[in-house]
Amino acid sequence: MINKTPRKFQLRTALVVPFVLQIVAAVGLVGYLSFRNGEKAVNNLADRLMISINDRVDQHLDNYFSIPHRINQANIDAIDIGLLDLNNFNRAGLYFWKQAQAFENIGFISYGLADGRFIGAGPTMPGKGVTIDEVSARTEGKLFTYAVNEQGDYGNVLQVNPYDTLKTEWYVQAVKAGKPSWTSVYSLDQLNFIAVEAVRPIFAKNGKLLGVIGVDLQLSNITDFLRNLKVSYSGRVFVMERDGQLIGNSGSQPSFDQVNGKSQRFSALNISDPLIQKTTETLKNRFNSFQEIKEKITLTIEIQGQRYFVLVNPWKQEFGLDWLIVTVLPESDFMAQINENTRNTLLLSLVALVAAIAVGILTARSITRPVIQITKASEEISTGNLDKRVDTHNFIEIQEIHTLENSFNSMAGQLKESFATLETKNEELRIAEESYRSIFENALEGIFQSSPSGRYINANPALAKIYGYHSPAEMIESITNIGEQVYVDPQTRDEVRGLLETQETVKGFEYRSYCKDRSMIWTQIDARVVKDMNNNVLYYEGIVQNISDRKRREDDLRKQLAELKIEIDHTKREKEVAMLTESSFFKEVQQEMAEVNVDEFWS
Repeated sequence: MINKTPRKFQLRTALVVPFVLQIVAAVGLVGYLSFRNGEKAVNNLADRLMISINDRVDQHLDNYFSIPHRINQANIDAIDIGLLDLNNFNRAGLYFWKQAQAFENIGFISYGLADGRFIGAGPTMPGKGVTIDEVSARTEGKLFTYAVNEQGDYGNVLQVNPYDTLKTEWYVQAVKAGKPSWTSVYSLDQLNFIAVEAVRPIFAKNGKLLGVIGVDLQLSNITDFLRNLKVSYSGRVFVMERDGQLIGNSGSQPSFDQVNGKSQRFSALNISDPLIQKTTETLKNRFNSFQEIKEKITLTIEIQGQRYFVLVNPWKQEFGLDWLIVTVLPESDFMAQINENTRNTLLLSLVALVAAIAVGILTARSITRPVIQITKASEEISTGNLDKRVDTHNFIEIQEIHTLENSFNSMAGQLKESFATLETKNEELRIAEESYRSIFENALEGIFQSSPSGRYINANPALAKIYGYHSPAEMIESITNIGEQVYVDPQTRDEVRGLLETQETVKGFEYRSYCKDRSMIWTQIDARVVKDMNNNVLYYEGIVQNISDRKRREDDLRKQLAELKIEIDHTKREKEVAMLTESSFFKEVQQEMAEVNVDEFWS
């Protein structure tokens, strides 16, 4: 393996370069963090601005689209309490005519009955104001449009058109829904506006369908509202249906226009406004379908190399409208000041860098000269010249350098003394080590160190000899589990460890041991625990003696004592028998037994 020699630098370079690098790194980091914090601030500002704009649009739509249904509810209440008679078309027409003038942005208020009759009022012809439309018996089933003067009197018939109330889209959709709802967005070509109608079925108390009541709401005013919002210089806010058809937008391009006399709506995907078109295209590519957007989302997109912040919020109205509010803000509208600050930061950084290099060079020169002299003195000391001293007073006086000089000279003197002392200590240590090694190697008792896990760490020749091994190395390598390979009774090892844990020492503990050839001997152990500063067990150490001979002598002595006791007991019995046979009582009995006739006794 090739050892790579580290590159060496001069002290001047080592002082100047890190100093300059620190300045560059610090200034660069400050500039970067300033830029990043600016970007974060822009992101936060853009998010807050988009949320604020979205909330205003959301609130405006909620209020704007609640009006038609409130009018319908008021008219239904008027019908229920008898203020509005469904069959009195003259009064109903004037009633709706008044309402149409009272509510701004309301296109047409009307109801159609289940028998095909129809009455309503609103602007239907350019320049004619609010007119009344009627389909009844007197109009012979056709739609008559009447002019109305300021007093509310019917005037001339302005136009007559065929009209089938029961087949109109608004009537059919209301009957099918069976509850308050909205029709699809439609256009009124002669007035050039788009609208949506709030419709609601009219039921009798018995549940019979009487007809449908409805209120048209112009949508062109949504564009006017969006354009009056204070969005950024080139930002956009637009509302579109789930199929991409525009309801309104804040740009200069209208959401619908007349083409060949007919009102034509624009899709957000093909409108001539590039920002709206590209944003919608990006959303469609990301979500595949606008129907997939179920909740408010915030994202960043790129259009022609520029970043834009986008907020898409689904807006739903309780009676069925489900549209998307999209807010788009260009990052460039917010980053101009941040970019200017970044340029200023870079300029100041360059100035600081030049100043740092100049200061670093001057500082390095004033430091390196005395340090070089100290370095040369150190080299001479390393070669053995311990009498070398340093004198830097001919250079610029620097307190730290002066302190370093004194410290160096003091260190050189102490080093000389230390070398002399060290030589003496080394000799004493060598003698002590040799003495310890001699005691360890030549001791008659076995000396050991073992781990808590059950392996020998160190052992002397006497211990190896006790267990029948050729050398301590063979014994340490062979015995991997002291409890099973040395102790005849493994639980005895646990007993020893238990005593060491509780008492930290064991004295005169006797146990049977296995030798290398699995023969058994009796041993006695004296051991103690060695712990570290944290009271953790490092190892056990102690002395082992072979007491098999002593055990055999003790057994022989016990046997001799037992045999002596038996002899003593036998002699005692012989003496007792002799005393008994020599007694007068025994002799009398013996005399009597001799005189007894056996045959007479048994007869």
